[in-house]
This record gives sequence, structure tokens and C-alpha cells, in this order.
Amino acid sequence: MMIAYLAMASLLVLSLVYLFGSLTHRRDRGAEVRQAFALVRREEIAQEQEAGRLTASEASQLLQDIDHEVRVVKSKERFSFSTDTSFARWIMLGVMAVTVLGSVSLYQQMGYSKEVLFTQDLQKQQLTPEKITDFLMYRSARYDRVEDWYYLANDYLEAEQYQNAVIAFETALEKLPRNAENRVSLLVEYAQAIFYANGGQSSDKMLKVVDAVLQVEPTQPTALDLKGVAEFAKGHYLGAVLAWQEAIRYSAHSQERLALLSAIGKARELGRIDYQQLAPIITDQLAVKITWDASKLRWHQDDVLLVYAVLKGQTMPIAIQRLFPEDLDRPVLLTNLDSLMPTVTLAEADKVDLVVKLANINDDDLTKGQIIGMKRDLLVNHNEIFVINVAL
Repeated sequence: MMIAYLAMASLLVLSLVYLFGSLTHRRDRGAEVRQAFALVRREEIAQEQEAGRLTASEASQLLQDIDHEVRVVKSKERFSFSTDTSFARWIMLGVMAVTVLGSVSLYQQMGYSKEVLFTQDLQKQQLTPEKITDFLMYRSARYDRVEDWYYLANDYLEAEQYQNAVIAFETALEKLPRNAENRVSLLVEYAQAIFYANGGQSSDKMLKVVDAVLQVEPTQPTALDLKGVAEFAKGHYLGAVLAWQEAIRYSAHSQERLALLSAIGKARELGRIDYQQLAPIITDQLAVKITWDASKLRWHQDDVLLVYAVLKGQTMPIAIQRLFPEDLDRPVLLTNLDSLMPTVTLAEADKVDLVVKLANINDDDLTKGQIIGMKRDLLVNHNEIFVINVAL
């Protein structure tokens, strides 16, 4: 960028110098032509006088006229290209150069070039992580808005620059109004950044943020998960199990639930907490792995899958989860917490039929959609991951 800027400045200066040099050369060339014309004219007058076609007085008058004309022209040239006029022309040259170069410098300083270059790279699909981070840093410094600092913080998280992410989240929180609706979700991400920045370990700073979240939203699953981590780090295994069970209750993601169940099992083991002392929150479950032939089945942007269990001969699900295709790379866990009706859950069933239905993300009616996979008579709480191959 700097090389291009200097090249442009050089071309501008050379163009202006060439312009004024050309004008000066043209002026000098004109003076030479006029002097040659005056010399030729004097010779012609002398020849006319010798031939007798002009008298001495007439020739003298014509020579005086030529001398007068030459003096007048020289006087005008001298006035037009006097020292003051040349100085004014150089001032104009300087003003033009400053105006053009100053405009370009202002354009660069205000950052419009960065906006244009980023848009061009985006259109050409030439963006790199480094270019994205650089652009987000520029926007945060220039606009200093909550959303700019938030995007920068998330970019740092993806790049595993956790300390920088913490600083960016803190800046965003400082600028976000206390009563903003999205403050809780921002605090949750801030707490996660603190956790990662501390090497995946609990800290007083993280716990302070988690407590602030739970005071406003006691059922926030990520905050409950982090609270369980803090309790576990302190050796308070009962508190960890309680927090993680609440996180499972309010989390609808199978992967989070599986991770939490594993953590709960470890806390129960270390704390010697049996099921009589603290009953499990998940009493019945069914693990399912969905597979498909990628050459025959293509997912669309508005696709959503309904994975549910029904009692034989019935249509109303007793456990259901709504998943996106990208969430199906790991097993799906249906539990007694996923019931539509509180009175009927997996706890009331020994065997169920499992159904996978392809629906549209905008449909709220569970009866809509196309059944693309099914398995019958599956045992609940069986130590197995049932595989269903789906197809259109």
C-alpha cells in the first residue's frame, strides 16, 4: 500500500512538472520565432529601400514600428513571467499537490480503503483468518461499538487467543447498557473466555461472572456447567453434581448432555455420592446414531430433523429432540427430560419405536415432515447406541 501511494505521488509530481515545463518551453519557442520574424522583416525593408520601392523615411518608420512591436511583446512576456507570477504558479502547483495527496492520505486515514479491500477479498473469496482479524481490529478501533468488539472477541476465541478475547469481551460489556436484553448471553461467553484463558481451569474471576449470570437467569445451562466446574475444582463434588444435573435439565443439546453425564459420573465416584443420597436427574435414556449416504441425501439450509420415540401403536412422541443436520455427527441422546407431556416419559416404556422425520425449520407443527428413518421395538436404557440409516 505504501509503495503504491509513493508511486502515485511521484506520478502526480512528474505530471505537474511536465505541464509547467511544457508551458515554459512553448513560451521560449514563441520568443525565438518572433525574433526570427523581426530579423527577416528588417532584411526585406532594406532590400525594398535599395530597390527604390521605399524611401529612407518610409523605411525608417517601418523599422521603428518593428522595434516598438518587439519591445511591447517583450514587456508583456516579462510581465507575464515575472518573479511574482512564477512564484504564484509554484504556489498553485504546491496547492494542487497538497490537495490531491492530502485527499488520498485522508482516505487512507479514515479507513475507507480497508473497507473496499475487505469487500473485494470477500467477493473474490480471498479472505484469510489474518485478514479477518485485522479488519475486525480496525472496525473496533474506528467505530468503538459493542457489536464490533463482540465480533472481534469471537474471532479471538476461534483463533484460540483467549487473553485477547477476554479483553475484547470486557470492552464490549463496558459499552453495553446494564439493562440490555443480550447482556446475559454476552456474560456467558465472557465467562467461557476466562475459563479458556486460564488453561481450562476455574478461577474466582470466572465464578464471579457465573454468579452474576445465574442471579438474572438461574436456568442458563452454560453458566450452570461452569458453576459445576468451579465446585468440582474446590472438591465440592455434591455441589458439582447438583449444578451439572441442573445444566442437563435445561440443555437441549445431546453432546452437552453426554459430556455432563460423564462429568457427573466422575464427581459421584470421587465424592462417593450414591443414587440414594442424590437421585439422578436422567433416569431413562436412548442413544441413537444417524447415518446417511451422502451421494443420495443432500441437506438444505432450512432442513431440520425431528428425532423422537413413540410407544407402539401411538403417534404422540414421549421423547423428542429437534436437531440440525450438522449436529448429527455424534450420537443423539433422548431422555426422560425430553417429553412433550410431563405425565408420559421414557420412564413409562420398556420398548419404543424410534422415528426420524425431515421437516422444515419454519414448521411448528410436529405432524408435518417426511419420515426418512425408523426402527421398532428398541429397548430403553439398553447399553447400546442404535444406528438408523436415513434415506429419502
